[in-house]
Amino acid sequence: MLSLPLRPALTVAALVAAGAGAGALGLAAAPAGGAQARAAGSAPTVLRLDGIGPLKLGMSRAAAVKTGWLSGRGTGCPLGGTPLPVTYALDGKGAPAPISGTAQFDGGKLTILTFSKGVRTGNGTAPGRTTTTQMAARYRTAGFKVRAERSELFGGTFVQASRGDVPVIGGFARGKVVQELALPSVPVCE
Repeated sequence: MLSLPLRPALTVAALVAAGAGAGALGLAAAPAGGAQARAAGSAPTVLRLDGIGPLKLGMSRAAAVKTGWLSGRGTGCPLGGTPLPVTYALDGKGAPAPISGTAQFDGGKLTILTFSKGVRTGNGTAPGRTTTTQMAARYRTAGFKVRAERSELFGGTFVQASRGDVPVIGGFARGKVVQELALPSVPVCE
């Protein structure tokens, strides 16, 4: 995974203030019940506007750790200066087995969720299955401002869906198929 040198100050409150709704974003509402037990063969988990399962953008690191979805504390990209972001793998015993990803915390708050497998959005966008063209078309159809841009520096294409100027979901592909999905955008470390 790539890490972000610039630390976005995006919170759920900022998304709500921008008028973004989960349905309009192609993201599902929160599922009923708690975290699933980590087990092979679990269905992919649907991303919401504000997160996934019990994890919500803007929540405290302590609360996120208590969900049981996180393991393996680490640090994010050092190029943004100190304090460094804190990262965790999304493979704790409470997380669904098919999920592979990372949670990033800045200033003690959950700011970025990145996934490489085991998730999908309400509009069917999924890492490893959806092309950048399909992702861009799905979010444009849903009324988002979408930018798809090839980066020679990172050797791939970034797709960013935004509500106005507020990033909502991003994708990255080295070829045609999206390899990473991230809320609210794909982190990079230059």
